[in-house]
Amino acid sequence: MAKTKAAKRKSNSNWTGADHSDRTAKRIASLQKKQRKQQQKLLAKQETDNTDINDAVKQQPKVKTSKRPRLSSQVPHNTYKRTHLAHDNQHTIEMSKLRLATSQIQRQVDFLHQRLESWDPSDPTNDFIIKEDDNGQVVVTGDVREIEQRMEVDALNRRMDEEAREKAKGEQILIEAQRGVNSSLGRRKANLRKKPRPGPETWKLRGAARPAWQVYDFDTRYVDPHIKALEDHKERMKRSINVFTLCRGRFAMEYPPTSTTNNTNNTTNSNNKQDDSELFIPPQPHCRTYLSLLTQLGSLHLTRKNYASARSSFLSVLELEGYHHPSSITNARNQLMNMYLSTNRPFAARQLWNMLPNDTSAWIRYSAALMEYVSWNLLGENGSSQINAEKALADAIKGNVYVVYALGWKDVFDRAMEYTVDVVEWGDGGESGSIMEAVEYYGCGCLEDEEEMERGLAVWLGTDGSLDWVRSFVLRVLTDEDYGRQYKDVRSVLLGWETRLAKEEEVYEKEKESTKEMSESGDIMESGDNKEEEEEPDLLMYAGMFRTAMDWLQDAGEFKKSPTDNYIVTVANDDRKETKPDAPMIFDQRSDSESDGDSGDSSEEE
Repeated sequence: MAKTKAAKRKSNSNWTGADHSDRTAKRIASLQKKQRKQQQKLLAKQETDNTDINDAVKQQPKVKTSKRPRLSSQVPHNTYKRTHLAHDNQHTIEMSKLRLATSQIQRQVDFLHQRLESWDPSDPTNDFIIKEDDNGQVVVTGDVREIEQRMEVDALNRRMDEEAREKAKGEQILIEAQRGVNSSLGRRKANLRKKPRPGPETWKLRGAARPAWQVYDFDTRYVDPHIKALEDHKERMKRSINVFTLCRGRFAMEYPPTSTTNNTNNTTNSNNKQDDSELFIPPQPHCRTYLSLLTQLGSLHLTRKNYASARSSFLSVLELEGYHHPSSITNARNQLMNMYLSTNRPFAARQLWNMLPNDTSAWIRYSAALMEYVSWNLLGENGSSQINAEKALADAIKGNVYVVYALGWKDVFDRAMEYTVDVVEWGDGGESGSIMEAVEYYGCGCLEDEEEMERGLAVWLGTDGSLDWVRSFVLRVLTDEDYGRQYKDVRSVLLGWETRLAKEEEVYEKEKESTKEMSESGDIMESGDNKEEEEEPDLLMYAGMFRTAMDWLQDAGEFKKSPTDNYIVTVANDDRKETKPDAPMIFDQRSDSESDGDSGDSSEEE
C-alpha cells in the first residue's frame, strides 16, 4: 500500500483511549508534585527571612533620643534658617544687612541721577515710580494716575468710533431708502461718468517685463529702526535739559500749578542762561525723591563708619537744596553737624554753620554755641571771646527756647521727662523751634547707645562747665538789668516760652481733629495691624512734662537766683592749652599753625 495521507488515516493506530487517559493522568500528577515542591520551598524561604529580620531587630541597640529641642525649631518664622544658624555674630549680620541696603539705595540714586541729568519735559513717561525686582534691578513703573488717564482716553476713543460707525451706517441706509438699492439713477450716472484711461496696473505682462513688486517680495513701507531711533534720540537731546544745572539750590521748592513758568521753555541762548535757571520749575516729586534717597544713602554710610562717603552725600544734599533756606526737608544738615562733632572736626563744623546763616535748627545753633564756648573758655584760641560765645547762645535760644532750659536745669528735667527714647528712635523731632525737637535733642543724652552719645545733650555732658555756663547766662538775662537791656529780644523769648508752647498745642489739636475727620470719612486708609507701630509721639504728653518741670523750677525760685562764674577757667590764656587736662572730647588741643592748616584742607574739601 502506498504511503499516502489517506492510507494513514484508514490504517488502525496502536494508541487506544485508555493509553491517552493514563498519559494525561501521569502528566497531571507530575505537575501537581512539582507545584507542591515549589510551595514548600517558598514557605521555607519566608520563614528564613522572618527569622533573620527578627535577629537583626534584636541585635540593633536602642537609640537614645535627646530631650533638647532642635535648633531649627527655634528659628523664627520670618527669618532664614541659614542666617539664624550662622556662626557670625550679631554685628556681622547687621553690617551685612547695611551693606545690602546701601547697594540698593545706591542703584536707585544712580538711576534717578541719570534721568534728571537728561530730563525731557515732554516725555510722557515722566510720571514713574522707582522699584526693584527680585533680582535687584531697578524697574520703573508708570503712575497709577497715568494708567487711569490712558484707560479713560481709550474708552472715549472707542465710544467715538462706535458713534461714527452708527452715523455712517444711518446715512447709507437713508440714501438707499431715498433712491432704492437698484435705482436707475445710480446706474445711469455710473454709465455716463467718463472712465479714465486704463493705466499700467491693468497690463498683463509676462516674463522679464513684469513689475518689480511681483518679482521681489519686499515692503515699501519698511522703516529702519536704527535710523528712526537715532532721529528720535537727536530730537530728545535737543529737548532734554540738565536739572542739576538749572535747579541747583531749588530742589526742594514746590510751585503752585497756576504758575506762569513753563517747563518746556528751554532756550539754548547763553545770554538767557540765568533767566532759564530761574524760570524752570524743578520737576516734583522726583527732585525731592532724589534728596530723600541721597540722605538715606548718607545715613547708611554714616552708620557703617564710611565718613567720607557720608560727607559727600550730605554736602550734595545741602548744595542741591540750597544754603539760604531757614529749614530743610531732610535732616542732612543735622547729621553732617553731628558727624563733624563726633569725628573731631571743629573747623569743618564752623564752616558748616557759617554756610547756613538762616538755619534755626537746634542741632546747628546749639552746636555753634558749644564750640564757641570751648574755643573761648577751654582752649583759649585766638579770636575767641565771651561775647562771641554769648551771641551764639543767644541765636540758639531764639531758634529753640525749650532746649536752653533743659540744658541749664538737667537734673529737674530728668525727673520730669519720660519716654524721650521713643522720640529719638522715631527720628523725626518736628520742625525747628518746636517742643518735639527739644525732646529729641534732650533725649540723646539719656541713651546708652554709642552712636546716640555723640550728639545732642550727650556732647554737652562731655564738655566741662558747659551746662553751668548756659544756666549762668539765662539767669543773667533774667535777673541782671544790663544783660536784660543788651539781650532784650532773648529775654522776651525766655519769658514767652509758655505762649509758644500753647500755640503748638493748639495747632497739634487742630491737625489731630482734621486727621480724625478724614479717617472717619474714608479719605485716609489705616494700616490695620501696624497702626500702633506707625503712631507718632504725642506732643501734648511731652508738653505737659515740660510744663511740669518749669512749674517745679518756678516754685523753687530757681530763676531768681544770682548767677555764678564757677565754669570760668582761671588759668592764663598762654598756659591754658598746656595746663588744662580736661579738654572736651570733641576737639583736639592743637596749635594755631595746625589749626590754620586743617582749616585750609577742610575748605578745599568743602
